[in-house]
Amino acid sequence: MSTTITAPTTTDVEWTETDAVKSAVWIGRYRGVFIGMVEHREPEGFTATTHRGRGLGNFPTLEDAQHSFYKV
Repeated sequence: MSTTITAPTTTDVEWTETDAVKSAVWIGRYRGVFIGMVEHREPEGFTATTHRGRGLGNFPTLEDAQHSFYKV
């Protein structure tokens, strides 16, 4: 089962939560192309990884991890 959540930003990034793996993982797509994922890990919080395997860091909230994919 998966749930698609469109991030509340001006981008076209869609985040799909999947329960096919444990722990919880959100898959990020931009215009249908995989851009990376966010994994919920204890005790680190939420870990963001790009489609090329580059770690973007650990974040306290899912939203913070998702936003790490956007350039400011």
